[in-house]
Amino acid sequence: MKDLVPGRMGEHVKIGASVPVGLDGCRLVKELKLGNILLTLLPTDKEEAMRVAEYCRENGLYLIWSELLYRGSKNLCWAARRRMARGDFYSKKELEDICRTAGKFYLGRMTIGEAGGMLYWPKEYTINRRGGEWDALPSADTADIAKQAYVDCLKSVIAYEREKLGSGPLWDVDASNTFKYHLEAGVDMPLLEQMPGDSALMMASLRGAAKAYGKPWSVHVAMSCYGGVNLDRLWLKRWKISLLFDYIAGCSLIYPESGHFTYDQTVKQFGFSSSEMLEARRILREFNQFSQIHSRPVGGPRVKLGIIYGNLDGYPGLWNKYAWGQYHDGKWQFGPAEYGWELLDDIHKKGRWDDENIQGGTDFYGNPPYGQYDVVPIEAPIDILREYSALVFLGWNTMTEEIYQKLCSYVKEGGHLFMSVPHLSTETDRGKEIKLLRDGDLRELFGLIVKGRGQDGVAGIKTIKHSSLPEYKMPVWRVQTDPRFLGDRSLAQVELHGARVLSGWSDFYVQTEEDVERHPVLTEYSLGAGKSFLLCSWDYPGDKGWAPYMKDLLRIISYGEQGDIRVISGDKIRYAVYDGKLPGSGSIEVAYIVNTEYDTPQIVDLWIKGKLCRRILVEPSEMRLAYILNDIVISPEDRGVELEGYGQDGTRCRISMFSRSTGKIQVFNISDNPVTVSVNGRDITVGADESGIVDVTCRIDPDRPEFYAEDFLKEPSVDHLRRDGSGNDGMAWTGRTPY
Repeated sequence: MKDLVPGRMGEHVKIGASVPVGLDGCRLVKELKLGNILLTLLPTDKEEAMRVAEYCRENGLYLIWSELLYRGSKNLCWAARRRMARGDFYSKKELEDICRTAGKFYLGRMTIGEAGGMLYWPKEYTINRRGGEWDALPSADTADIAKQAYVDCLKSVIAYEREKLGSGPLWDVDASNTFKYHLEAGVDMPLLEQMPGDSALMMASLRGAAKAYGKPWSVHVAMSCYGGVNLDRLWLKRWKISLLFDYIAGCSLIYPESGHFTYDQTVKQFGFSSSEMLEARRILREFNQFSQIHSRPVGGPRVKLGIIYGNLDGYPGLWNKYAWGQYHDGKWQFGPAEYGWELLDDIHKKGRWDDENIQGGTDFYGNPPYGQYDVVPIEAPIDILREYSALVFLGWNTMTEEIYQKLCSYVKEGGHLFMSVPHLSTETDRGKEIKLLRDGDLRELFGLIVKGRGQDGVAGIKTIKHSSLPEYKMPVWRVQTDPRFLGDRSLAQVELHGARVLSGWSDFYVQTEEDVERHPVLTEYSLGAGKSFLLCSWDYPGDKGWAPYMKDLLRIISYGEQGDIRVISGDKIRYAVYDGKLPGSGSIEVAYIVNTEYDTPQIVDLWIKGKLCRRILVEPSEMRLAYILNDIVISPEDRGVELEGYGQDGTRCRISMFSRSTGKIQVFNISDNPVTVSVNGRDITVGADESGIVDVTCRIDPDRPEFYAEDFLKEPSVDHLRRDGSGNDGMAWTGRTPY
């Protein structure tokens, strides 16, 4: 992202809002203190458009135009409607002149809006363009043809936009997993439409694709359409949580699509001046204040676990139950390959207390390593893949020799790889049997040869060996025991060439280890510095018979890949860890901890290299942050702080920070010796492995004093509002697109 505003530790995330067309809409963002970015329509009048661009440049507002083409076509739309009737739409030069007027504050415009709808909308939306936007993709017989049709459609629209309307930057906006295909087609900025669907899965897909293509990632929150059935207190808490969630996920820009000026999805309308809309904007204003006070370390959160978005995977991640938006043949309906993605539903769930499979020094507490996972395109360069300590395949993948060699390199260099037999198939036709790469000779990567389909039927599984990775806590019992994980499943028949059998087929209490090994279920192979694990299933791991065992393996992998910073808590906590620096102070780490519970506070323990910072209270729908400064950890009660300086001399630690309010800071000493900690001149001596409280007063950053104003959260009155026709003062703001 260009022109990120530097903070003392990192960047101040850009916050803003979608606004109605024209200069008055821009003034709303500035006067209501909603942030420093805005999404709006291009005015139909050139002079008005120039005034908007000038206003943004002069007031430090980053400008994004909404779409100029009707979705799924090359017909000019939103801003063009009236001008097209007159036959005098802007020339390419005029458009570029307008955008150039905004200078560095012009960020680009939307294009291919909700193109993922071709894959995730209900099919009747796209058949003969019944939804009035994107048309259904042409019928295809194989996944490679379907994928190419999708990407070619997007490329055609993007190329037309660049040729006829200007070079860009061009943004997409989508509520799906398909960002890697949009980036392949030429989009400059991937943008998630959040709230429909699973935010964790889609954010992981957005971030993974952006990393693979070297782009920043951003989000707009569709609260009016998907925030809830009614605008009630839960709606407002969900709105606040969405902002905090997006912040810790590493988004460069965060703003609402709708639901912050008016709201009319229910039988009751909420006008601009209603108490509900005032509160919605107060939440956004406070979030903007926080983001302009606190600077987040650059580079995004630490992520160790990568879930692979495979080659030719057409799973959209939302609504539709047909792969690749193909409806003409039953083979395209969801099957085990797509249901494999549902296994991630449990990756944020704490282990059940009576689950005998769970073991270890600490229970699995419902978060992946460092609180985050990415959905990583298999097309990502090897330099990106090696950033993840473990890669897991769940959904569809069509194997190629190039991908196979990339995975061999990943494991040799120390990576941990998990796959199932179907992920190694080269077949692109969903209606055909799997066809394995190298005729099943997988000795190089997995130390075995797949000979074909093996044992099938209803049976259980016994785990008979521990992994050579001691942190992978396999459920090894005695062999003489009941089979676990009973289900109807099909195995692959394998011939071992160096692979170890960790678990195998079991249908009886009385068995020997040799009996279980005869039909391998899970194998492990050492390759270079890494390990590869193969689920010897003939079906994808989302198959109903395999899913319970696969969920347990995901938990084992997630637990085994945990890092040196962990948050031990209930499973409604989400967190992220960032690496930061202060000039002259060396490296620091920041943990952001969000409580997604609406009404219940959460007490969390911060685990750092085996030491505990105990009893950090996170209020409902709130976020706490913790600065990790070597052996000293500080956690302010109010997140509206900025770390200015840090230094340590022996057993004395000095910390200076700005704070928007008077409050308390928890101080933890995880060293082996007492330490005196001074925060803004207030001293506290903390014993080894002990904690204390320091009171701090409001301290204003002289470089950003406006954000510390006592009345910052108070909404000023604005005198240029239009009537919305409902009898309420306010702007008409009922649609999903700002026009």
